[in-house]
This record gives sequence, C-alpha cells and structure tokens, in this order.
Amino acid sequence: MQGSGADGGRGKTIAGSWWSAAVANLFIGLGAILPGVCVRWLLTRYALLPCYDAFGCARDAADHTVSMVLGAVLGSAFVLGMILVVDVLVPWQEGRSMNLWLGMTTLVPAPFAIATVAGWI
Repeated sequence: MQGSGADGGRGKTIAGSWWSAAVANLFIGLGAILPGVCVRWLLTRYALLPCYDAFGCARDAADHTVSMVLGAVLGSAFVLGMILVVDVLVPWQEGRSMNLWLGMTTLVPAPFAIATVAGWI
C-alpha cells in the first residue's frame, strides 16, 4: 500500500531527520575547525619549547600562545554550545529522538579530519 499513508508518514520523517541531523552536525564541524587548529598548534608547537628552568618556561613562550589558547577555549565553548542547542535542546523541544541527534555528533570532527588529510590546514 504505497502512498496510502498506512505508515503514518513516518518513513519520510525518519529519513528527513537522519539527513538533517547529519548535515547540522557537519556544519557544526565546520565551526570546530578553528579550535581544532588552535589545539593542534598548542600540542605541536608549544609542547616542543625547551623548558630547562621552572621559572624560565613562561618567558620562552611563543608569541601566539595567548591567542591560540583563547581561540581554543572560546571556539570549543562555542562548538559545545552549538551541540547543546542543536543536538539536545531542539530535538527535545520538538519531540524528536535525541538518540539519533546525539549519535550524529560523531560527525563533528569529520570536516577537521578531512581538511587535515587533504592538506588544506
């Protein structure tokens, strides 16, 4: 009984919500590239600074350390806030399944990983 509405219109809704959850989390992942770059810089460049004296480490810090820390902290807070709103609050308010939306949060690091592998960043 195709097209008779016997399924209550659920087939199209499930596919639509799956697609919208994936796209929304990929867009959040585009915003997560900035804190990802900042964290990668801090782990690769800042961690390699020589630290022979316990008090000398602060003066040997690279010029961009403060901006990278701020970028990592503020960018991560923005991304976590977007995940909270898009994947928890909106589906909860609309009565959608949060399991699907929270499961799609695994797509958030995908744009950063793809850009890194491709050599764009």
